[in-house]
Amino acid sequence: MIIVKEVNDGSSMNKIINFHDVRNILWFEKTLNILKSRFRLVKTKDIEDFYYNKKTLNNACHVTIDDGDKTFYHIIYPVLKKINVPATLFVSAEICSKHSNFWFQEIRSFDSDRVKKIICDFYNLDINILKIYPVNVILKNMSIGQIWTIINKYKSIYGITSDEKYNMSIDQLREIDKEGLVTIGAHTMNHPILANENEDVSKKEIISSFKELENVLQHEINYFAYPNGTIILDYSTREIEILRNMNCRLAFSMEAKNFTVNDDPLVIPRFGLSTGNQLFVTTKLILGKYWNSIKYLKSASEIELRIDLKRKIDFNKLNFEA
Repeated sequence: MIIVKEVNDGSSMNKIINFHDVRNILWFEKTLNILKSRFRLVKTKDIEDFYYNKKTLNNACHVTIDDGDKTFYHIIYPVLKKINVPATLFVSAEICSKHSNFWFQEIRSFDSDRVKKIICDFYNLDINILKIYPVNVILKNMSIGQIWTIINKYKSIYGITSDEKYNMSIDQLREIDKEGLVTIGAHTMNHPILANENEDVSKKEIISSFKELENVLQHEINYFAYPNGTIILDYSTREIEILRNMNCRLAFSMEAKNFTVNDDPLVIPRFGLSTGNQLFVTTKLILGKYWNSIKYLKSASEIELRIDLKRKIDFNKLNFEA
């Protein structure tokens, strides 16, 4: 039996909760009501004041959403408005403007074995090396240029010419921004794993994402969320310093723990929530940082699989031309 004891001194229970796409409006409303029953739901500015102006937050919770999937506009946002919950949405203005997909959305209908074969043919690899790894794990060890090369080869080979568009439009983004309940933050241009990119690409992905959003929304952007969000594996001190030099105020990771005054405000931890019944959501909130350890008792985590694959193959060192 695993016994978890978490001291509740108020401030130690402050949490950031993150969502991505949500398909079930009833589940999402129930989940927000669970959060409201356990925490004081606060705005992004409250988090900023907590780090920079010594604002006291006790048992506080802030809701964030990554990517800008169209379910935000049709499911998440109506619920936020209905029960008056402030939130931060991290998006790519370019993706919204072009009404295009991120790479991980583009591959949703792809056959995994076919993708692996294309990768192995392209890099002259033994297919058995990739057999145990999910496609997402493999692609997350590549640069964004490599990922899109594989995607485009797949589409060319199998005659895929059109796909469902998964993200919000720029007009929807402007509408949400204007109404003021949701704060908009940057999330790179193309959702690369920044640690896999060279410094020039990383800088461009981050800096351009701020500039594009500011141009679209006609106001300053002060907040950022790292794609995928695991320190070292997905981003490093290089990206933190890029943001610091830009005077970014807050940046959010996906380290699953409570936020405290001891955090670097450019590495704020968040807990991810996805679908599950009320008991599941409540249990995950109570277990906090211990959740992932329990979740993966019987299977390797994505992080472990990515590290294992990286030990075997460094895609950045293989011959590649975009």
